[in-house]
Amino acid sequence: MKKAAIFGAGGHARVVAAALKANGIPIFGFFDDNFSAEEKIQGAPVLGKFNDILSFKKDIADVYLGIGDNLRRRCSYVFLEENRFSMPRLVHPKAYVEDNASIKDGTIICIGAAVCAEVKIGQGVVINTGSSVDHESSLADFVHLAPGAVIAGRVSVGSNSFVGINVSVKDKVKIGSNVIIGAGAIVLKDVPDNTTVVGIWK
Repeated sequence: MKKAAIFGAGGHARVVAAALKANGIPIFGFFDDNFSAEEKIQGAPVLGKFNDILSFKKDIADVYLGIGDNLRRRCSYVFLEENRFSMPRLVHPKAYVEDNASIKDGTIICIGAAVCAEVKIGQGVVINTGSSVDHESSLADFVHLAPGAVIAGRVSVGSNSFVGINVSVKDKVKIGSNVIIGAGAIVLKDVPDNTTVVGIWK
């Protein structure tokens, strides 16, 4: 029986592993350049470095991205896509997702998260623990919402942007690409591309 592999073995990979187990999906192993082979994480082995996954392709049904950093996750997605690995979305059974939300491949929605009506989520997005995305909002490819981040209705977040822990974003705000929003920030107006936000942005 083919099993799931996790690309990465750090902290976010362990969150992915927990979500897979909650869904009853068996884990074949982890791949990461920074962890030694044969080390075990939640009972599953680290099988080698990132490139070593190519040697195990016949044993793997799907690959899940266990990398929190947006740009590294994007590069990993491209590598896996070029090598024709399947990267389905992953939704923790204790997350809430509306039926009419659109969610692309490579995305994970973690425990306690909420994705509401008519939300659009791109490839390789992380909706982390207890975060929420309200009605008609859109998150472009490789966005990361940290735990407890709250996105109000009709917000857009550009590709590769990071929204920190416990951030609150007002409705109808447009956040550009490659934006970093620091922990606990309150975003009340649009944020240009390549901007770092801390405190109250108004």
